[in-house]
Amino acid sequence: MLIVSLYFLYFEKSDNNVNIMQNINKDSKVINTNMLTLMYETNAGSGIYEETKDTTWPDSGYIFNENLSGCENGGELDYNSQNNTVNLLSNSSDRCYVYFDKYDGVWIDNIDVTNITGSSITLNVSATSENGSITNYYYSLNDSEEYIPSTNNVIIIKDLIQLTKYTISVYAEDSVGKRSNIYELEVTTTDATGPVITNVTTTNITMSSISVAVQSESPVEVTRYYYSIDNGNSFYLGGSTHTFSGLTGETDYNILVYVIDTEGKASTEYSLSATTEGLPTLATVCSNGDNLANCIKELYNAGGEGYGGLYLHDGLGTYENYDQEAGDNSYRYSGANPNNYVCFGSTAATCPDDNLYRIIGVFDNQVKLIKNTSIGNYTWSGSTTVYPYGDANAPTNTWSSSTLNTSTLNGTYLNGLGSTWSNKIATTTWKVGGFSDFLNVTVKTVYNNELINPSETTTYSSKVGLLYLSDYGYTVIPAYWELNLISYYNDDLTQNNWLYLGQNEWTISRDSSDTSSAFIVTSTGSVSSSSVYAYSLLSTVIANQYATRPVFYLNSSITYSGGTGEASNPVRIN
Repeated sequence: MLIVSLYFLYFEKSDNNVNIMQNINKDSKVINTNMLTLMYETNAGSGIYEETKDTTWPDSGYIFNENLSGCENGGELDYNSQNNTVNLLSNSSDRCYVYFDKYDGVWIDNIDVTNITGSSITLNVSATSENGSITNYYYSLNDSEEYIPSTNNVIIIKDLIQLTKYTISVYAEDSVGKRSNIYELEVTTTDATGPVITNVTTTNITMSSISVAVQSESPVEVTRYYYSIDNGNSFYLGGSTHTFSGLTGETDYNILVYVIDTEGKASTEYSLSATTEGLPTLATVCSNGDNLANCIKELYNAGGEGYGGLYLHDGLGTYENYDQEAGDNSYRYSGANPNNYVCFGSTAATCPDDNLYRIIGVFDNQVKLIKNTSIGNYTWSGSTTVYPYGDANAPTNTWSSSTLNTSTLNGTYLNGLGSTWSNKIATTTWKVGGFSDFLNVTVKTVYNNELINPSETTTYSSKVGLLYLSDYGYTVIPAYWELNLISYYNDDLTQNNWLYLGQNEWTISRDSSDTSSAFIVTSTGSVSSSSVYAYSLLSTVIANQYATRPVFYLNSSITYSGGTGEASNPVRIN
């Protein structure tokens, strides 16, 4: 039986002039091309074919149709998909028709040679499929009919001979079994007498660091490894592994590596790309049901000191003015506008503005919140009666007897939240300390007098209180913690202090030098002392009614439900 093999490949149009169709039998005799008629499908999937007088095989984008292809006198056409041949089986002269279906669904766009050594070649194949994903890649060397499969588009061909030219053929296959055109290229291996980097891999990628490990080959020992992450402008000397640190999250980096052996010979540079992890948020470090206080601590651990405005006040920092920390192991938010919003008192899909609160920090595993807006203007004592100035019967700065405390905050306001939400608030021992010379105190001094110094501190237990003056002082960026609070008025400080309200606002801190006065944050951002009640002076009523924002601690068992902490996506709690 006569066996005729019709060998064909898919070539780009630029190669048509050299792709003359030849029909060669086992005796290498040329068969009359009039024995074959090529039929091309006019449009993909149309089933309509037209005869062509081409003497070349079709461009990429056509696939042999074995069901329609055949011969007039009983000859059979058999397609071999492994080596792209059509075999004619016939014992007599025959006329055959070869049908090609139009198909543009999968193709190889490009192949980059990323690393050439004396014994290996690395190929990076870019392929596209319109029907699914690319699942397999196949390559052969020097026109071999044996194609070697790979599931990775980065193909490393090993065990080659140095200083040798190789013809490489590659095709891709998609998830529905369709094949691409065959892409050919020629590559010559290098002289392997010097060191060669065979592979560089990333071993650990975080938000701020990338670690790489180098594998190399050399006739003698490799002693020096050089790394660059700024496109070769500078190189770091290291070992076979190296970690780049201090990087930016969600950023692409191009890494260059080369090595030098004991004879002073250097390898060619090896390049690879890596992307740092995305910036952490509460939504990425926490899941529904996780303890909220622990979530905030985990965000600090993931981002590091100062990330997202979070600082751990353990007195062990390394940043400017860390020695001014509170030293109470609290986690506090500082800066212009950190993502520390919480929706409290509402389960609406879009949190109402009146239900937005902000996290001051985490204290002894309790999250401390402050209302984002004022509930109204009040006197610190809560009294609406106007007293003559200096009246001995006027209210004092004793917080436990203030009706702002007992009637307004822990009465009207707390009851208005409803039992479900008010039960999420912990009963807290408020330390109402005081100091006298507010003109010459830093936030650290204020903190000590408010919460540490026994001689200056009284206590009162309730659910709702007011802002500590030290809370306000620590929410400005650390660069200003060494300043006196009286100087917190300039634009740079107020713009870098998220607690600044822009109004005169009461704090819970009292003035120990005057029993009728407590401290306020002024509309300019500085600190002042003011009378706790309304009084009359020379027939003029001095109201001293200032903005009031409720402050409270959540129960330590409160858990995270969702949200990133942005005003548009505040933290939700269970």
